[in-house]
Amino acid sequence: MRKKNLEIFEHAVKLAGSGKYENWKDIQKELVRKGYGKAPDLLGGDKIRNVLDFQCAHARDKSA
Repeated sequence: MRKKNLEIFEHAVKLAGSGKYENWKDIQKELVRKGYGKAPDLLGGDKIRNVLDFQCAHARDKSA
């Protein structure tokens, strides 16, 4: 179970770093679409949301 959670977090960070997503909400939608049904629960905390939002913004700035 723990390994699956880690996989979801790692995938979320990878998506955030891609520059293709605006914020954590977009990443959460993509993860759910890909079959990670636990994503909304795992991305429910402010800390992870802030990290993902920061990473999204940073990645988009780098690609601009």
